[in-house]
Amino acid sequence: MLSKLLVSSLLVSVTLSSTLLASSSFIPNLNEELTHNKELIKEYKNSLNTLAKRDKFLNSVKAKHPKLYAYKPLYEDTKSDFIYRIKLNGAEAKNVNFKIQNHMIGVDMNIKVTRNDKSGYYESSQSFYEDYSIPKNVKESKITHYIDGDYFVIKMPKQKVSKS
Repeated sequence: MLSKLLVSSLLVSVTLSSTLLASSSFIPNLNEELTHNKELIKEYKNSLNTLAKRDKFLNSVKAKHPKLYAYKPLYEDTKSDFIYRIKLNGAEAKNVNFKIQNHMIGVDMNIKVTRNDKSGYYESSQSFYEDYSIPKNVKESKITHYIDGDYFVIKMPKQKVSKS
């Protein structure tokens, strides 16, 4: 009885040790992997530092020009006006064309970006065109448009309704 117990203990012991040896074989060189992980951690920390610096820079730019980066709704129906806003995305006011025709407002703009630096020559061009219908209770001659930060704003004053 004692010998059977001894043999089964020995078998369990051999099985456990062979299992432990087999599981360690999945990591061929633990030191190499640890070194690789340390390098990745260092690289990620550098990337996080770079992102933090970029974020600090972007916040400083936003602080210098808060109106330029302020979010505004693209359409508003206030008590006295209808207001349309078009995000310019860096387009210059001189590249925006505005016209009123047949109870419609037409806005079109062309944005062209050209850059030549050490990484090469880059050219991009975008076009935008949109028609907006003029509500019936707006007098076309009172419609105004202007630039507000990075938005082209169309303001259409509502006509006062006379109470009879």
